[in-house]
Amino acid sequence: MIDFEGKGFNDSECLEQVKILKKVMFKTHEVKTGRGKKAIVTHEFIYNTEEDEETRAKIINTIKHYEAKLETIPNTNN
Repeated sequence: MIDFEGKGFNDSECLEQVKILKKVMFKTHEVKTGRGKKAIVTHEFIYNTEEDEETRAKIINTIKHYEAKLETIPNTNN
């Protein structure tokens, strides 16, 4: 999980920051393989290393964490 709370963000701001990171890390570009009519276009991540895969997993887990945290906060106050 990525921790933004030590930086002075509240939970909703943390969620927004993680969504910005998601936009960057999940960006893709087209890669053409083959020639002529049999060419196949696939979409690959721009940042595509093993560390980037771990980062994408952390981003997804962090988004789930903060969304769950924001859902439970109003319930505890009532």
